[in-house]
Amino acid sequence: MLLKTVTPAAEIAPYIHQFWVFEAPAGLPAADARVVVPNGRAKLIVPWRNGLTARGSSRGRHSPEGEIVLVGLWDQPTTLSSTAERTVTIGVEFTPTGLAQFVRQDLDEIFLEIAPVDALLGRIGATLAARVAEAETLLEAVELVHRFLVWRVREGMASQDRLVIAAVAAMSASNFTLPIQELADRLDCSRRHLQTLFQRRVGTTPKRLQAILAFERLYRRYSVHRDHRLLRDDALEHFYDQAHFIHAFKRFTGHSPSRFAEIDNEFGRIFYRPQS
Repeated sequence: MLLKTVTPAAEIAPYIHQFWVFEAPAGLPAADARVVVPNGRAKLIVPWRNGLTARGSSRGRHSPEGEIVLVGLWDQPTTLSSTAERTVTIGVEFTPTGLAQFVRQDLDEIFLEIAPVDALLGRIGATLAARVAEAETLLEAVELVHRFLVWRVREGMASQDRLVIAAVAAMSASNFTLPIQELADRLDCSRRHLQTLFQRRVGTTPKRLQAILAFERLYRRYSVHRDHRLLRDDALEHFYDQAHFIHAFKRFTGHSPSRFAEIDNEFGRIFYRPQS
């Protein structure tokens, strides 16, 4: 398995967390758990060669080769699989507020959903999918996706919401421990107003997003060291006690920390480690 990152153009870089290409010569390894934990970021996924099947605890969906989908925020683990043939997937992970710069719809409509890009963007989404599917080389396919994102920003298809951006920045500065009422007070708005904005522009509530991002911060370190004891120690900054942490860990991964450390999940961890 190989994951390579793509450097986005300066115009779209503020809205992109990671732009990557994943390749596996014989598909996703069946012996691997293939669990991807939630990370608080919506995604654009292009199964350029071979399709992908995603299964969560409550739903699942198969995306055939050539289909482009937008994946909303998830707060549960997802297990991916494919047939045993060459698999090449292009992925764009947006910042928590990033996808709102490219689509007009309220993003809570795709919470826990995987939606074909044409369902959200209509004809232009269908055109993009057709052109990428016809691309003769991976480089051409990546460039088509890249140019499309730049074009959307240049067209000003969506406006930034400075309040939501400031709220996410404040969450990050607090290491995702900031009480939501205090966050609303700092921004001089009501908690209800902040929640409504988040559901529209991020896809979920501020409280839920902060919980996901707090866990993702811990999990990213775990993906490098694979030591669940480090997770337990770091978790005390974010959770009331060890019991609350274990409950959250099971919610986001489907396993206890000690059990998760035992399973082979190289595919899932590769997306949470620094890439070159």
